[in-house]
Amino acid sequence: MSDGSTDPPGSRSDRIDAEHLVVRLGGTPALDDCDLRLEKGLLHGLAGPGGSGKTTLLKTLATLRFPDSGTVTLFGVRVDPADREGLRSLRSRIGMQFQNLALFDFLDVGGNVAFPVRQDPNPPPPDVVEAEVESLLAAMGLAGTARLRLNEISGGMQRRVALARAVMGRPDLCLLDDPSSGLDPVNSSRIFERIRAIQRERGTTMVVASHDVDRLARVCDRLHVLRAGRAVFSGTLAEAAESADPDVRTFFPRPLAA
Repeated sequence: MSDGSTDPPGSRSDRIDAEHLVVRLGGTPALDDCDLRLEKGLLHGLAGPGGSGKTTLLKTLATLRFPDSGTVTLFGVRVDPADREGLRSLRSRIGMQFQNLALFDFLDVGGNVAFPVRQDPNPPPPDVVEAEVESLLAAMGLAGTARLRLNEISGGMQRRVALARAVMGRPDLCLLDDPSSGLDPVNSSRIFERIRAIQRERGTTMVVASHDVDRLARVCDRLHVLRAGRAVFSGTLAEAAESADPDVRTFFPRPLAA
């Protein structure tokens, strides 16, 4: 399984895309012939009305859900639900922040952040893991919280812990589901700024689904709009403003001032 390290940009090993995805939840299509291609090393924003399929698409890209039909290609490898070893390899390269956070209340803050790398069959030495945890927590404005329990920090701080966990281990693909949900405008802006800073520093391919389209648009390189389980637009903010689709222009009416 190639990691793409020797292939030129744009080669097959860089590919992260979904083709003709159909995913049914309880018999109802959550994704309905959905196509999406993600350019490597960019920050992608995913917008759309409630029920348009954003969360289902993220879970499908994360190989946590498999399509009823269609294909997902990650890092040039077609996802095969029957290939358990292949799935394990792909998942080791993916980080995800869930909409409901899915933090573990039996672990402290540092244990939650470190969890992904500690599941690796060959984890880094404990001191290396601890240093990375401390560095990430500091970057999230959470310095000194590693030994705190989840019930000792606010909901907004828990969202930043979940974000730190998603990027722990420097995944090649990072999927963030509504990272600013429930936050006030100031803290929402801060979390998007942190997402942008981490993505730029690491060059990670990131996909952020959010209802906060104004802040989403300010940080993303590419925007994708879902409607009724299909991607109806992919492009830049300026291209969205010129789209012939009125729903796309409703989400992104014009380029934002710097």
